[in-house]
Amino acid sequence: MKHYRPRLITGEVWPGRVLRLAEADGALVECDTPDGPVIVRVPGAVPGDTLFVRIGHVGQHMAWGKIERLDVPSPDRVEPPCPVVVRCGGCPWQMVLIDAQQRVKQADLQERLGPLAANAVWHSWQPHARATGYRTRALMMTRRVHGRLMMGFFAAGTDDLVAVDHCVVQHAKVERVLHEVREVLDHSGITTWRDAQRPGQLRAVLFRLDPRQDAGLLTLVVSHESGLAPIAEQLMEIQGISGVFANLQQAAGGAVLGQETRHLAGAAVQSVQVAGTTLELGATAFLQTRHDASEAIVQMLQKFLPAEIAHLVDLYAGIGVFGLTLRNRAKQVTLVERDGAAVADARSNIARLAAANVAVVGEAAEAFAPRLAKLRPDAIVLDPPRAGCAPVVLAALADLPASTHLVYVSCNGSSLARDLAVLAQQGWQVAEIAPVDMFPHTPHAEWIVRLAREAKPAVRKPRAVKAAKVPPSEA
Repeated sequence: MKHYRPRLITGEVWPGRVLRLAEADGALVECDTPDGPVIVRVPGAVPGDTLFVRIGHVGQHMAWGKIERLDVPSPDRVEPPCPVVVRCGGCPWQMVLIDAQQRVKQADLQERLGPLAANAVWHSWQPHARATGYRTRALMMTRRVHGRLMMGFFAAGTDDLVAVDHCVVQHAKVERVLHEVREVLDHSGITTWRDAQRPGQLRAVLFRLDPRQDAGLLTLVVSHESGLAPIAEQLMEIQGISGVFANLQQAAGGAVLGQETRHLAGAAVQSVQVAGTTLELGATAFLQTRHDASEAIVQMLQKFLPAEIAHLVDLYAGIGVFGLTLRNRAKQVTLVERDGAAVADARSNIARLAAANVAVVGEAAEAFAPRLAKLRPDAIVLDPPRAGCAPVVLAALADLPASTHLVYVSCNGSSLARDLAVLAQQGWQVAEIAPVDMFPHTPHAEWIVRLAREAKPAVRKPRAVKAAKVPPSEA
């Protein structure tokens, strides 16, 4: 395979046409050059724009540019609400009309699924309201610049901090708390991490709340815990913070959060309400970044699953949001989760809710899956990580009866399409798809897929035919 080497020079300006929105850097633009058309990644470009592109950086496989001149804007173009959207890169589609964003996301999944979803019913996008002020979970990176502590996000593909004083997609309550948190941390003199050669203490700040409540949990992601106790006490004076934690992360790269979290002050758990069920969870337990979208997923599961369930299995259950909110529909619920902290939260919620019909299996879904055929649950919810289901999990679904209700919740269209293709070979058909706009202004979405399959026709054994007696005269 030949490497793609664009014949471009930094600073050149070329006319172009927008091919499509991209997963990063805004959009792919085909620029007309004397050597022929060349694909350039251009932040802020919208399909339908008539524009000229100034080439900024030319790599071995791709070139990047910026809009030099916008002659005729696309009918799908809107003014982005964030002033640093192009530099930040966290919401690269902000300049695209929300309806157009959703059309692109749905068209992308339809292309991935192809004939797998030929007969599927597509539901309307949920939730319908607000494309700003929706994030109820914020993870912001920190760094001191000229002595002042800044909070923001890394520019796409880099560790360059883009300082953000106001993030338009974060909930107003989250924004207010984080502004006060930054002031306290700035005056505390705490050092910040930059890299392995400049290993300061503070790396990031995580805050999460239920928007219907006035307080949430704050977590400081740090390289070590020393000296944090007095800072935690100051942070507890901020209205809206019910508890403070330290998450220890000493690795130079990789995930932002480390494996160990320690309680510093205030409440040890957070209370959230999802679809009428109050749950308690730890500071770093997984919870969707958009609270109203979490409720939209549960509401769709309620539509896709029967009103009466004998046995519901919630694979990749986390703290058990789905299984616990559906517990009143089922005689028996089994939550399957490998993470120890999530298992502890699930068991605590079961006890607090007196949910005697709910049990937790603390093991990986792929270890549990071979037992599905023996348990014969009549309803299963799959909510795997971005990588999708392990092959052994998919294989286990082949032995279930056709009467089984199966719903797959996915945040990754690529792994979803791959897994649905495997399930199709087992006879599972995509019946309904409900899109949830968990992350407006980004290429990402949540997909709730209901699958069904026809019962296999019973194989009839041929009747044994008795040989006719032949009269002796005919023998």
